[in-house]
Amino acid sequence: MRKSLASSVVMTALLTVGLARAEDVKQYAECGHEPTETDVTAAKGAFQAGNASFDEADYPRAIVYWEDAYRRDCTAHGMLLNLARAYELNGNKPQAIVALKTYVARVPTSPDKDKIERRIEVLNKQMEGEKAQPPAAAPVPAAPAPLSPATQPAPPPVAPDPGAGKKVPIAPLVVIGAGGAVTIVGVILYAAAKSDVSAAEKKCPNRMCPDPADIEAGNSARKRVLTGGVLSVGGVLVAGAGLAWYFLTPRGTSTSAKNETERALTPVAGPGFYGLSYAGRF
Repeated sequence: MRKSLASSVVMTALLTVGLARAEDVKQYAECGHEPTETDVTAAKGAFQAGNASFDEADYPRAIVYWEDAYRRDCTAHGMLLNLARAYELNGNKPQAIVALKTYVARVPTSPDKDKIERRIEVLNKQMEGEKAQPPAAAPVPAAPAPLSPATQPAPPPVAPDPGAGKKVPIAPLVVIGAGGAVTIVGVILYAAAKSDVSAAEKKCPNRMCPDPADIEAGNSARKRVLTGGVLSVGGVLVAGAGLAWYFLTPRGTSTSAKNETERALTPVAGPGFYGLSYAGRF
């Protein structure tokens, strides 16, 4: 019940006092009634809520709460001093002066009367000084002068693309790949044949074999050793030629990519024969 009452009080006050302009000054009504117990309880709750808002530097909300607290318990004249400070910090010095004068009028025997009157004088002098100083007009920024064609920055130069208009030759790459493949085949063939030769030499020391089949196997292995060596060396030479072709061929030649891709150099191996086959379509 108490929270709902405080909420309704806040909303009403925000629509009246809290949203008023700083220049609006209101007078406090005469306190001609004694507050009830309910009024005092509600005033204490609003006072505490105003203290919390004041500590958070939320002066407009503190003013709303304290105005409501003083309206409910108009005998709590010390609330006027709180309101005067909150109004001053919120920039409403005229209303702060009204609150201080009302306190002096309603508590004439206050021991702080002289201090409060001096405070009123200080606030009045501050207001007079503020009125004497006209507000300074904000300087209007000058529009930038338009650039003439001679002073406009030139667009940055575009760096040429070193690879533009150049074609990468494909045929040399095919030759390099074929040479590498032939080299691999030759190395494998050489290694296998070399192993067979070693086996035959163990069976036939000084090439003296009682079995003619072992002699034939040894001779065949020696031929394959020779063939594997030739293929290895030939593959290396072919790959080297492809590399030279690739790096020495100027980019953007008239040779079409289609013709280059349709040519192939492949290794060919058969019984008793090892070599290269070059095929192409034009």
